[in-house]
Amino acid sequence: MKIKTKISEMLKIDLPIIAAPMFLVSYPELVVAVSEAGGIGCFPSLNYRTPEQLREGILEIRSKTKKPIGVNLILHKEHNPNWAKQFDVVMDLKVELIITSLGTPRTIAKEIKSNGSSLFCDVTTLKHANIVAKSGADALIAVSQGAGGHAGAITPFALIPYLKKETGLPVIAAGAISNGSQMAAALSLGADAVYIGTRFIATPESRAQNEYKQMLIDSSPDEIVYTEKISGIPANWLAKSVERSPEILEDGPKKIAAGHAGGEKAIEQEYKRWRDIWSAGQGVAQIDEVKPAGEIVKEIANEYLATINSLPR
Repeated sequence: MKIKTKISEMLKIDLPIIAAPMFLVSYPELVVAVSEAGGIGCFPSLNYRTPEQLREGILEIRSKTKKPIGVNLILHKEHNPNWAKQFDVVMDLKVELIITSLGTPRTIAKEIKSNGSSLFCDVTTLKHANIVAKSGADALIAVSQGAGGHAGAITPFALIPYLKKETGLPVIAAGAISNGSQMAAALSLGADAVYIGTRFIATPESRAQNEYKQMLIDSSPDEIVYTEKISGIPANWLAKSVERSPEILEDGPKKIAAGHAGGEKAIEQEYKRWRDIWSAGQGVAQIDEVKPAGEIVKEIANEYLATINSLPR
């Protein structure tokens, strides 16, 4: 099956389905499963402590699939002091998709293009979208209200067509997308692909703890907490996991700020927080079981086609 959009053509993939890179969740097993199913699997560079381990991780993926893959790079030195060395690794191994966040890719955009890779950037507002567009982004990931992890506050019904009209760039929809009908809604708004995270946590291939996966199944959309007090940046979290450490909500930003000043200590602190407090989006509403990632990709594509064929004419 193939669904043709600007993004599927750009990335040379069969389906415009991108598995969002998730900290401590997305590793070779999940990346390979999604890419082999026709989408594109992605992971964050920070899932590997050193550039050497990052290289080993990419080589492991390459040994299991020849399909395109993506890597997320946080370009902020306080959050990711090794990003420049990580960038050298992904360029050397010719990773097909580079997704940047928390910074501008202005200094690396030309090298990404000359390397034959695509550059996508997470954005939550038009202001940031215009900055990365001028920096050379090939597409925008519209992180809207309800997305897992660091999310924006604008509904996708406004954000997707707004960014598309104002920038003219292809837009990827992110936020509470777990099935094919939601993908159909996103593409009808003008999106050229969907960016799915939370749904892929509840898979055998994700390295999330089993308790985390079960909490996704057991949680409802109104049990998602949107706060900046966990990481210092507004994000969505599973309320049941936050409730286990209520003290973090009291002075979390102070602890994060102090930790970031320490470079490697900041990464260690981030690991501990993400290991104990779990991120999720409002797409938990459509998650009722753990299912293989490849099956999820195919189900989303089939339901997408069924949805558009069933719409009133």
